[in-house]
Amino acid sequence: MSANRPSADVVLSELVPRVVIAATAVAMCLGGLVECVELSRHLKLALCAFADRALPSDLSEAAEAACDLLDAVRDGNVPVFDHRRDRLGRALARYWAARARDPTVGG
Repeated sequence: MSANRPSADVVLSELVPRVVIAATAVAMCLGGLVECVELSRHLKLALCAFADRALPSDLSEAAEAACDLLDAVRDGNVPVFDHRRDRLGRALARYWAARARDPTVGG
């Protein structure tokens, strides 16, 4: 590995917060699908940055919900988008609750 190239751990430590921040922003967006399109693009880019690497297991539920939400955005399906955004919000609530209970948990 060259001195200028970060290790995989450093890259992952930078990518996880991007996914969490983008997913949280989408889940908290009170607008409908149209208002959330730009935030959804950021979420898609954050998830795509992982390429073929697995997300940390504690983020897997939220990542799955986020991918399903992105399918609804792609399809332009407003009722499904609303349902999946709620699902993403619940998954993120569990993710953040785990951190509230144990602030030493990474991510």
